[in-house]
Amino acid sequence: MTEVKEQKADGTAPVAEAPALSLSGLQFFFADIARKVIVWHESGSRSFENQVLDLQEAPSAEALRLLTQEDRTTILRLIQGAIRNGKSGPYDVGGGVDHRIPGIPIMAYRHELEDGKVIVVCFPSMGEGAGNPGKIALGLAPILQHFVANSNRSVCLIDNFGYVRFASEGFLQSFGILDAKLILGRNIAHIQNRVGRTLVSLTIEALTRRASATGRGKFLLASGDTTELIYNAMYFLISGTFGGVLFSAGKATGDLDYTRIFDMCSSPMLVVNTQNRMIIAANKAAMKSYHLTSEHISQNAITDTLLHPKSYTSLLQTAEKGIEVPQATVVNSLNGKSKTKRLKASFLSDDKVPKLVLEARS
Repeated sequence: MTEVKEQKADGTAPVAEAPALSLSGLQFFFADIARKVIVWHESGSRSFENQVLDLQEAPSAEALRLLTQEDRTTILRLIQGAIRNGKSGPYDVGGGVDHRIPGIPIMAYRHELEDGKVIVVCFPSMGEGAGNPGKIALGLAPILQHFVANSNRSVCLIDNFGYVRFASEGFLQSFGILDAKLILGRNIAHIQNRVGRTLVSLTIEALTRRASATGRGKFLLASGDTTELIYNAMYFLISGTFGGVLFSAGKATGDLDYTRIFDMCSSPMLVVNTQNRMIIAANKAAMKSYHLTSEHISQNAITDTLLHPKSYTSLLQTAEKGIEVPQATVVNSLNGKSKTKRLKASFLSDDKVPKLVLEARS
């Protein structure tokens, strides 16, 4: 299909909108005083598009148009201060209008080029101090592990560059992640398909604003399910070099961990999303009995792995009719062997998409 682009009234092609500076992922910017232009660089690691952009530039008014009037005034004051005094700031930019959310501190320095032109270089100030952020991150992991070893709380550490450095067993279970290697060392903006959109959005907001957040809410998981958590996303900074977000959450229903109860059941149990037929959960008995691996969860439809489409449809109809008698069904285990199992099919109620629970009976 041919793409149709709008034209202006005079028939000419529309002029592309000038780029605008964003505080999320901002690395630095400088103001070319003579040209009245701002040049900046942003990293895409904290954006959902994951797009890493090269240097961008636009006239000052256009470059700052996405910022609030207060932020635009602050940046102009920062630039003017550097022109007069050689150095200016740090001034907070990006705080909430009610000033309850801390902004991003920005420094500015005047620099004179060989031809006499003056530019002002501005960048987020992380504070002063030395240290190795990598060593600090590695040192925090065993400390966190010690405190949450016997807890079912969801605890996750994301560094100030957006990379996941630690995840507790409770976090892995709550978010349906069967192997920590799938998320550790990965940028959280790149693993939305693992940890879900809500957590990614919350983390990026905390990193961008450099502000903590706490509350109670529903987290959309990668499987399409939701889990209600009482959470605390704490932004922190250590020695001016290493910081990030420490996410800690517990079930809104209390300390009872239903995932552990699910795994304690000796009968193989599967949970299937009826909309896309994906296996979204399997207890330990099912993993062992059907030779499932972590790759099969949330990535394969049950009709592509364990069940023939006709068998799945029959079980779905059984659940819809409320029949509690287990049905004899051929299950194709992932070790290449097929066995007839007696499967009881029932629905797990959900606000959006019903889930089919398949329990093997002896």
